[in-house]
Amino acid sequence: MGPFPPERGVTTDPRVILAIVQELKKYKPKEIIVGDNSGSIHFDPLKIAKITGILDASDGCYSNIAREVLKVKVESKFIDELFISRIVKEADYIINVPKFKTHMLTTITGAIKNMFGIIPGGKKAQLHTLNRSTYEFAELLVDIYQIRIPDLNIMDAIIGMEGAGPTNGKTKIINKMISSDNAISLDSVMAVMMGLKPDTIELLQVAKDRNLGEIDASNISIDGELKVISGFKTPHNGLLQKIAKAVVPHVFNFNKVIPVIDHNKCKICKKCIEVCPVSAMNLKGKYPEADRKRCISCFCCDEHCPYGAIILPSWQQNIFNRLKGK
Repeated sequence: MGPFPPERGVTTDPRVILAIVQELKKYKPKEIIVGDNSGSIHFDPLKIAKITGILDASDGCYSNIAREVLKVKVESKFIDELFISRIVKEADYIINVPKFKTHMLTTITGAIKNMFGIIPGGKKAQLHTLNRSTYEFAELLVDIYQIRIPDLNIMDAIIGMEGAGPTNGKTKIINKMISSDNAISLDSVMAVMMGLKPDTIELLQVAKDRNLGEIDASNISIDGELKVISGFKTPHNGLLQKIAKAVVPHVFNFNKVIPVIDHNKCKICKKCIEVCPVSAMNLKGKYPEADRKRCISCFCCDEHCPYGAIILPSWQQNIFNRLKGK
């Protein structure tokens, strides 16, 4: 969760959170906790919750779940253990409330990736340093998802995001809500609605291989009509972008996409510098600039820039920049 107002379409619509909380209160549970983890220790969770509208929508149930963490073992080839919010392990029932969005790195941001939010603070950014390809990062995300598989997933598809998600894409009015007890099937349905083939998305490939859910929409029981959204823009539509994704692990240092700063939008808040897990973003002159040798193309800077000042160039433009020595 980043510091973005609801109208940006970056975070879950407060109306969805309020509706869930109010419905849960009817059953008089012992406790309801609404929480998420910011991508950096430099962000005040309470302030972020206020900006996004989640604080008020939580109807008195919001909690800073980053305050109490727990070290857990992880079945992963990348890491043996990591810290998560303690409440994730202690909760009797977890409702995962993702947003219908695209993502420049993972193509989609949905129910699986939303569980990345169980990791507190800047530790999320650090995890990007453990892998060099989109597929490996997808493996790590599924590893984390499996720590505590949510009991229910309710996706906010009222106002989605297309294009250069997860923060700088364009809002898209969809006026839908999608829910499932299986996050993998839910994300697959979202992908189909975007006009994508689920079996081409790394996150869903990994989840399928682990028998975590069905990704073939024809085999998913759907209550309602599944329709492709006309004209929906995804991050990797072009042939060259698809080729780039395939060869990144092999010629990583040459064709990795390096973020560029839009000086007209940049307010020099230095958030991009603070969240970079490999210290690749530093001030050069007046504005921040990414160091190509250090950058790992995790796009944490883009995800946390409150002003939309991070530009992720197309693969063609990135190669052109590379040839110019930028």
